[in-house]
Amino acid sequence: MKSAAALAVALAALTAGVVAADTAPFSVSAPAVIMDINGHSMKGDPVELAWSQTAGQFYVETAQGDAPRTTLRHYLIAVGDQAPSSVKVQPPWAAQYWAFKSRRDAPADSRLLIDVRTQVDDNMPTQSLADKAKGGGSVPLSYAEEVAHNEDAEGGDKTLVLKGTDVGRFHNAPLLPGLTFGWSPARLHAIAYVDDAGRLAVMDYQFGGKQQVGGTKDVLLPAWSPDGTQIAFLVRTGRKDYTLERVTISLK
Repeated sequence: MKSAAALAVALAALTAGVVAADTAPFSVSAPAVIMDINGHSMKGDPVELAWSQTAGQFYVETAQGDAPRTTLRHYLIAVGDQAPSSVKVQPPWAAQYWAFKSRRDAPADSRLLIDVRTQVDDNMPTQSLADKAKGGGSVPLSYAEEVAHNEDAEGGDKTLVLKGTDVGRFHNAPLLPGLTFGWSPARLHAIAYVDDAGRLAVMDYQFGGKQQVGGTKDVLLPAWSPDGTQIAFLVRTGRKDYTLERVTISLK
């Protein structure tokens, strides 16, 4: 497998021209399972997934119960272990990773923003944060928190859109930033996301090339490795059961 530096150089050279809308300048391997997780070893619904700088270590945060009585739990997962390990608090490295993963603006271009489109019902037009901004309103980078906590947070449909591509959809549920997408390191100009069919997909947001990853479904929390060579994600396999899986990114 190419080093992260070689991957970045080759990716930049390959994307010097326009990439077709249904292709991407990289290929994605078949998914491999890191760990089977059942509801006895990890309680609650996963809401965060982070990579550690320590190879083979991940962090998962879960939420259980409705606000304001939501209980957050914290787990570490190490490759080779049989089950997640419960920890008392979120590690600082996980918080730093999550702030990057779930941000609204693209790491390589702060002017490129994920838009939030909200439709309350069939009789009301879709409202877009981008359209509001054009009308003179301000759009804070804490866009997801604003949408998630407004009066209609759990009503209607909310769609996250990047350059015309849906990178997240929430039906009658709070919008959780990062649940359906994760940015690559800035040098790769890419985003991993969950498509409308629940599959893992990858898009080169600089030129628009896209690739859906076969053999994936019911995906959540796609998260790019710090070196840009892998993507980890959770797959819902039962009401309370999941697998943690990963794919490898390489050049075509």
